[in-house]
Amino acid sequence: GAVRVELDRDAPKVSAIGIDGDSPTGTTGPGSLPPLPVNGTLPPGEIERRLSDYLEQLASRDVFSGVALVARSGVPVLLKAYGQSDREQRIANTTRTRFNIGSINKIFTQIAIRALIADGTLSVTDTLGTFFPDYPQAVSRRATIEQLLTHRAGVADFFGPQFASTPKSQFRSNADYFTFIGTLAPAFAPGERTQYCNGCYIALGAIVEKVSGMPYERFVAERIFARAQMTSTGYPRSDRPAADMAIGYTRRSLNGDRAGAQPLTRNGPLHGVAGSAAGGGYSTALDLLLFVKAVKAGRFPGTEADLGSAGGAPGINAVVEARGEWTVIVLTNVDPPVGEQLGVMIADALDQ
Repeated sequence: GAVRVELDRDAPKVSAIGIDGDSPTGTTGPGSLPPLPVNGTLPPGEIERRLSDYLEQLASRDVFSGVALVARSGVPVLLKAYGQSDREQRIANTTRTRFNIGSINKIFTQIAIRALIADGTLSVTDTLGTFFPDYPQAVSRRATIEQLLTHRAGVADFFGPQFASTPKSQFRSNADYFTFIGTLAPAFAPGERTQYCNGCYIALGAIVEKVSGMPYERFVAERIFARAQMTSTGYPRSDRPAADMAIGYTRRSLNGDRAGAQPLTRNGPLHGVAGSAAGGGYSTALDLLLFVKAVKAGRFPGTEADLGSAGGAPGINAVVEARGEWTVIVLTNVDPPVGEQLGVMIADALDQ
């Protein structure tokens, strides 16, 4: 079976779990991309040529901006960049550009939790209250690790009116997000139902910090990124972007409204200046290929080799599809759903 991590959402209530094509007005919508001219029986050079032409056409229409990587048995068949990482300065994306990967980060949180369980310092039956007996929302204290992992804990999401009105410079680490969600009423009591839950993963990140005695960001850097040799992955501040960081561009208004075709603007005002255990870290296509290789090599027990993971929010859309011998990675700095659409379409075409 495939491990699928759901999309980030820019609204506090999502009832379904799975990849959800979120198509703001003015961007390509579900089913609107032309058919792919490739299949898995073609020679690697022909796959590269046909996909390059296809993606170049999308980029020329400003439908796609980002990096696409296709690998067979871990060896890249296609690795190309399109569009611009900084439209104002006219800086082009490159194959080494770091993109915000949204909820793909949730896989790292899952691995961190499994590592602590393997260490014997954590159990799936432990509760949020075990580690944070003074967590402000009393009903959420009885949420178990298992419920947090499976989106059944009801911990408040951070997206919503209060987040929109809070200066984004206040969100610099997972610890900052955890403090914030503690001020918000839970969506429901633990175990009551299943609902997509960014807050659950922020709480898991806080538990990683408490149990390990180090910041969440340092723990995943040491226990995951270093083990997979992912030297360009982490949680940099988007308000102080390094030259190799893609700036996200969205057609959403700054209050997150989807109505109307808005001009492309920087997505910074819609996101915290750094990511969290729920999403928002940065990575490159090559680093994510190294991660897939590490998973296939068994470096992270409990993580299945075939996985599908996507992240999407205003100005952010990324996907990793690892199916058998094929790995497809698409990273973009524009609105959903074109990134995950392309990734899934390419994987579907090759894995037949």
